[in-house]
Amino acid sequence: MQTDPLKEKWLQRLNDAKLRLEFARSFVREVTEDCASGAIVAPDSGLAYRQALSAERAAVDEFARIAEIVKNLLVHNTIPDEDFDQEAKGQLD
Repeated sequence: MQTDPLKEKWLQRLNDAKLRLEFARSFVREVTEDCASGAIVAPDSGLAYRQALSAERAAVDEFARIAEIVKNLLVHNTIPDEDFDQEAKGQLD
C-alpha cells in the first residue's frame, strides 16, 4: 500500500509537536522541583515558573492545532492550506 506523502508529513509534524509538548511538560516539572529545592532563588522562581508554564501552554496550543489539521486530513480528507498554516505559525519553511 502506497503512503500519501502529505499525510506522512502531517503525521510527522504531529509527532514533533507531541515531543515538544512532552519536553515542555518535563521542563515545568523540573522548574517546579528546582523552585521547591531552592535551586532557583526566590526572586527568580516565580518568573521561571511562569515562563515554563507559558512555553507549555504554547506547546499545548500547537499540538492541538496540528492534531485538528491531521484529524481533518485523515477523517474528512480536507487538504490543509499550507500557506495559511505557515502564517499561523508566523514562519515559513
